[in-house]
Amino acid sequence: MRWKRKLPTLAVASTMLVATALIVIVDRADAADVLLSHNRPATSSSTESSEYGPENAVDGSATSRWASVEGSDPQWLRVDLGSSVAINRVKLTWEDAYGSAYRLETSPDGTAWTTVKTVTGADGGTDDHTGLSANGRYLRVYGTARGTSYGYSLWELEVYGPDGTPDPGGADHQAENATLSQAAVFSNHAGYTGTGFVDYTDVVGGYIEWTVTAAAAGSRPGTFRYANGTTAGRPLSIAVNGVTVTSGLVFNPTGSWSTWTDQTINVPLQAGANTIRATATTATGGPNMDKLTLGTAPTASPTPSPSPTGGTTFTVAAAGDIADQCTASSSSCQHPKTAALVTAMNPEFVITMGDNQYDDARLSDFRNYFDKTWGKFKSKIRPAPGNHETYDPAGEYAGYKSYFGSIAYPQGKSYYSFNHGNWHFIVLNSNSFDDDAQISWLQADLAANTKGCIAASWHHPLYSSGDHGNDPVSRPIWQMLYNEGADLVLNGHDHHYERFGPQDPDGDADPNGIVELLGGMAGAPPYPIVNVQPNSLKRLSGTYGVIKLTFTDSTFSSQLIGTDGAVKDTSPTYTCH
Repeated sequence: MRWKRKLPTLAVASTMLVATALIVIVDRADAADVLLSHNRPATSSSTESSEYGPENAVDGSATSRWASVEGSDPQWLRVDLGSSVAINRVKLTWEDAYGSAYRLETSPDGTAWTTVKTVTGADGGTDDHTGLSANGRYLRVYGTARGTSYGYSLWELEVYGPDGTPDPGGADHQAENATLSQAAVFSNHAGYTGTGFVDYTDVVGGYIEWTVTAAAAGSRPGTFRYANGTTAGRPLSIAVNGVTVTSGLVFNPTGSWSTWTDQTINVPLQAGANTIRATATTATGGPNMDKLTLGTAPTASPTPSPSPTGGTTFTVAAAGDIADQCTASSSSCQHPKTAALVTAMNPEFVITMGDNQYDDARLSDFRNYFDKTWGKFKSKIRPAPGNHETYDPAGEYAGYKSYFGSIAYPQGKSYYSFNHGNWHFIVLNSNSFDDDAQISWLQADLAANTKGCIAASWHHPLYSSGDHGNDPVSRPIWQMLYNEGADLVLNGHDHHYERFGPQDPDGDADPNGIVELLGGMAGAPPYPIVNVQPNSLKRLSGTYGVIKLTFTDSTFSSQLIGTDGAVKDTSPTYTCH
């Protein structure tokens, strides 16, 4: 069990800081569990409504929750930890609708389940199950008896592994559990995610050192969550296993000590145990540090793997231009309605093609609007930035990066790729198609690809019959994708729906060309059709909806589903090149 004690506040004299640091180090010996479940994919037997999806139970928020349907047993909540890991602790934070009897179960495959612990006579509140000895990729809470006449509802499901558990990606490493020098744990500012945050002493050389375990060697994105309430940046030097990987990494002001944001870099890890040390390089010390989160390994240079056998079919939801500044209390607000479509599709993941939040993509607006609707799928979203993400007064992409964190920057950049089945998916930043680094990355990514089919998504379309029209800045990108036999491009920006037939980068019909889908109708006010392009097969303006994509190992097809639930357009089934 983690020791509980009152931590000193900032008003305590500086002579107490050394004692505080010593206390923290002692505490750490019993508190080094690794949180494995944060923002991992979660599923459930049922949900009371789309507002109470299973992803809410692993999002680290004390204000969102999962809730099952009412009046029915059994019910369950499951989290996918990414790979088989050791589990030594499960913490459940119940809402008023609690389980009086339930089982904790693990599984290597999501099919065969082993009971870890059986609980009866529970009375709600917080159930902290420590001292467990289990292994599995999946952890399931299986409720057999409700404690009330309602359903089951959890504010949070937290699954922990012992110190040294390989991090499958997405796991949080709290700063207060790290080794500290000339730094101490405090809890006097709001917004931290663990039991406190770490405040550097105002000297050069103070550090936080995490110990993490990687299942395999390779570079992974490391995301530092921090707050800086001053008006000047606070630089840190980051060293991995004693080798400096970046010096003078600036942690810019966040506006207040209770406003937290992310800073992401690539971290080269060796197989097994690693140390990651963040050292203050100026006399002002470092920022307040909440945690370090390691993402999954980048896919720019994937390890070749055999194509799936037996065929893989999966569904993806796709849309852009989403959250206007309105809520479900207004009948004219569309993003709650398009979010309901995504819920009904139950997709494997969700692709968003930019302009996720209007008008200036501030973090406060993401929280007040996007998060209330499309935020239910946050762990599933594979976002791209649009031009509105650059308008934030706090800085280009500040709100976007703070809200999505490593979800939008899994490889430390605003562009990335990932694989699913026999498909290679590429997400690009069309605000910077003149960036040599992004172009070089894309060339390397395409050269390393081993999958048979390719899809790409970004914001600004090369071809559009709408108000913004064609945007030739992406023509070199199209040429690179076309040369590699890419199959599908997804865009937004113009606020209408449009489906193009296969075409080459010059806009000529080509059976071996790329299919473009323009899906900028998920919530922003519609734009008119202005100038119909030659290979445009279907156009709809004023129809809000979400694109439903169906993929197999060798084909894809699409439908536009309107907010009334009707199918507005259906494509042919295309075969990969």
